[in-house]
Amino acid sequence: AFIFLGLFFEFREQKQKSNSTAFYTKLVSIYFVYLLLRVFLYNISPPVSAITKFKYYGPAVLLFFIGMHYATRFSLIKLLWGITIITGFISAFYGLKQLYIGYSVAENLWINSISFSTLAIEGIVRPFSFFIAPVAFADYLQLATIGLLLFWSWGQKSHRILVFILIPLFFFAVLITSVRSSWIGLMATFILWFTVINVRGQKKRFVVIIFLGTAYILFEFIHETFNTGGLSNLISLATGSIGGDNYIKLLVTERSSAVTNPFEEHSFVSRVALWRYLLYLSKEPVNALMGRGLGSLKADSLYFTYFAEFGYPGVIFIITIFIAFIKKGFELIDNSQNSNKVILAKGVTVMNIVFAIVSITGTHIHNFPGDVYFWFWNGVLIKIAAEDDTATMTAKPVSGSASPLPVPGSKFGEPDT
Repeated sequence: AFIFLGLFFEFREQKQKSNSTAFYTKLVSIYFVYLLLRVFLYNISPPVSAITKFKYYGPAVLLFFIGMHYATRFSLIKLLWGITIITGFISAFYGLKQLYIGYSVAENLWINSISFSTLAIEGIVRPFSFFIAPVAFADYLQLATIGLLLFWSWGQKSHRILVFILIPLFFFAVLITSVRSSWIGLMATFILWFTVINVRGQKKRFVVIIFLGTAYILFEFIHETFNTGGLSNLISLATGSIGGDNYIKLLVTERSSAVTNPFEEHSFVSRVALWRYLLYLSKEPVNALMGRGLGSLKADSLYFTYFAEFGYPGVIFIITIFIAFIKKGFELIDNSQNSNKVILAKGVTVMNIVFAIVSITGTHIHNFPGDVYFWFWNGVLIKIAAEDDTATMTAKPVSGSASPLPVPGSKFGEPDT
């Protein structure tokens, strides 16, 4: 409620404006209002329980409008990504401390007091640094890696040296969390950044995607034909014998096989069984159209959680939000003449695609840091894209008229003209 009241003037300003942000502000506003309504309407959970779950869904959505408010301040934009990298560096070192040295007295008290079933696997607690869970730790390193790639493109020679130093640290820290969706997300980040994101034009981008798909199929064929071990061998080579040998073997090397052979891994098979059961229950019209209400069932997948809680319309709506943000990101990459905007759009678009992928087996935009970063940076993306559209339209001279004056503030990251 306080965030909503604090954004009152931003909402009023957006309502008064008629620009290319209107569709996205309406889309996000409808999403927020619908979430709030489903706390109380057609919800099988008690109101107190539903309100408690709403904190994981609703408040972070309003950061979209805060992102729009601060989007034009490029120095702040860079500072926020810089803070992300620094925090990622500190958290990675602390996570390694937990692996090599162990947990503090306070951490052990906390570990023994919670009922977090997946924090430990076969009695071994996964490093979580100073975050709430290993997955939050891995997500933050994922975002810090995107920050490194942004500074690589924005920065000077010293920034590029920093990237070479920190990427191996972040990579290993993600491995020791034993969050396999984050392993996939980190690999996807580099593949997307150096291939699809750097290609302009939908046709060329489609060709690159087809090429990557073909390469993956060939990799799987070679893996099955020669029984090479694929990703498992690569991870074993990367980790070697460093760290706790038992930990690396149990939670890194052995669990890596589930990335290439997911149907041989128990936890994924159990998820698929749950998803099939939800599809079976959707034969009932109420479940198909309305679901069970916000926070009523967590299905270890963003899409199936929305399917269970909001029915088919809910899962279609969350997919629409992802597609809308990704589409706007590609439009800015293809059409903008401002290099700073293009680089930022690449980073946010990679973040959106990666979250869309890893959310198949997780709800990454419902907890920190995924929720904060997803909504804030997409607000930034939509606002700078709208400014770019306005600047382009203003810069087009009318036939027979004099050249237009420069648009103040249109140079994102440069002094106003």
